[in-house]
Amino acid sequence: MSYVLEHTTLGFCWWDLPAAIILIVVIVAFAWKHHDMKKQEKDLEDRIAELYANDAVPVDGN
Repeated sequence: MSYVLEHTTLGFCWWDLPAAIILIVVIVAFAWKHHDMKKQEKDLEDRIAELYANDAVPVDGN
């Protein structure tokens, strides 16, 4: 067992660092786009609410 522990490496290669950096960039870009999409969705919902604000039917039917 001591031989296995002494001669085992973590198995990292030099490609792991650029791959990790690219993964972080992709995650940040996804979060940014998701945030922008939510903001745009809220703006569009507000615009729709403004358009249909005057078209509401009164509750009493008059």
